[in-house]
Amino acid sequence: MNNTNETGTPIPNGKKVYLTFDDGPSDYTNELLDILDMYDVKATFFIVRNYDHPEELKRIVEEGHTIGLHSASHIYSRIYSDMDSFERDVKGVHDWIERITGVDTRYYRFPGGSSNNVSDVPISECADYLHENGYEYYDWNALSRDAENLYLTPEQLNQNIMNSVRNNEGDSVVLMHDLDDHYNTVIALPTLIETLKNEGYELCPIDENAPKCQHAEF
Repeated sequence: MNNTNETGTPIPNGKKVYLTFDDGPSDYTNELLDILDMYDVKATFFIVRNYDHPEELKRIVEEGHTIGLHSASHIYSRIYSDMDSFERDVKGVHDWIERITGVDTRYYRFPGGSSNNVSDVPISECADYLHENGYEYYDWNALSRDAENLYLTPEQLNQNIMNSVRNNEGDSVVLMHDLDDHYNTVIALPTLIETLKNEGYELCPIDENAPKCQHAEF
């Protein structure tokens, strides 16, 4: 792939990449935000309710990143035991985020993704509930695998992401994690951003125009 012209200037390839972080805020959220700010990049954070980090939640919003819902508990057996439990979980994380930030966010990511096999209720029913209440859900088509293997090096994490990004026909939604035991994700981020920019990708936060990238469509 030739990504530069004769002067070494990157040639835009017309593709967008959406960097997303699940499961935060964490002890490392501020470091992620510092890196994003340094490179003038906006990302998306799918949040799990965590009473220890309200200031990080406010900073995500104040610095122009997209904030989305992931879970109030991230305990599959609690979230997906029945529809009442699922609805309570969505409302719990939504209301907590709105109370702290003032943002009535309607972006959602299923714990385990929309094609998960851990739910005791049909995901189609969960999706119906989301749509009936003005939410939209987003999966991913590129991932670092940081949550699958805590010992992957920063180089391996970025290689996993770029292998997918370079082979996706259209835009890419990248899944990473913002957790206390995923520091290699923080270390990997500057190189990832530099690589994406050098190869001409436009880095964007999720908004109403972003690809939904849904593993299961209902």
